[in-house]
Amino acid sequence: MNYRLIIKDRATQDLRQQANYILVNGNVDVAVKFLSAAEVAFAQLTKTPGIGKVTELVVSRFGEIRQWRMKDFKDYLIFYRIQDATVEILRIFHGARDLADVLSELDEEF
Repeated sequence: MNYRLIIKDRATQDLRQQANYILVNGNVDVAVKFLSAAEVAFAQLTKTPGIGKVTELVVSRFGEIRQWRMKDFKDYLIFYRIQDATVEILRIFHGARDLADVLSELDEEF
């Protein structure tokens, strides 16, 4: 069973910002590969959403928040939640960020 995918607006903004950063500091090919890796990760999460680990950085009133690393871009983390037959992509961050700080705002955003 494939789960339905919802990508929240903030996650879309995160993807665009990260791809733009890679483009400015790297090259076009790497930025395109980054976006492709995100698509592959999203597809994988719709097939097996439980593969990500539950993050202990945030306790959300919306339930368990999971994280998954993007293949070939292991420093980038996808934060998502599973609800019924839906996978919601909440945010995408580089692992070097202060994740506890940015993730503490999740409940306010959603």
